[in-house]
Amino acid sequence: MKMFIDTLKSLRLSQTLVVLFAGVLVLFSTACSRADTVADRVPGNPGPNTPGQSQPYKGGMNNFSDDASSRLSTESATKAKALKDKVQSRLNQKGVNSPDDLVDNVRTANPGKQAQRFGDDARRQANDVKDNLQTFGDRGAKNVKRNAGDAFDNAADAAKDTVDDSANATKRALDKAA
Repeated sequence: MKMFIDTLKSLRLSQTLVVLFAGVLVLFSTACSRADTVADRVPGNPGPNTPGQSQPYKGGMNNFSDDASSRLSTESATKAKALKDKVQSRLNQKGVNSPDDLVDNVRTANPGKQAQRFGDDARRQANDVKDNLQTFGDRGAKNVKRNAGDAFDNAADAAKDTVDDSANATKRALDKAA
């Protein structure tokens, strides 16, 4: 404790206050200075942009232009137009605008082939369901058979254990009586 007091006495209060004041002055001058003041003094410089803004304000959302054509490149616009035209042509080929168009489409589509395909699909799905049920049935029968065998073995073991326990209990009772 004496050494701590000696150290405090050896420090000069005026030097400590000067160092502390210099630190506070550096802290406040850095925190309170404006970084854009130099940019404002340069002639022809419009000043800093809003944080996160990389182009000048144009009046749209987030201070950017609302012009959609400036965002799309010509290549992507061409691809989008080609896709739109492709979809439109498919709609025109297979589209139904009235009940008469629907009747014409059904007449030209060969309903016999469609019914045959539907029947084949239904037959295939029925076979899949039958196979799945047969597989599950076989598994269930095997499980029941295995469980029945295990139950018989467990019952035999339990009966043997009971007989052994009763024989041991009888023997102990006889030993105590003798």
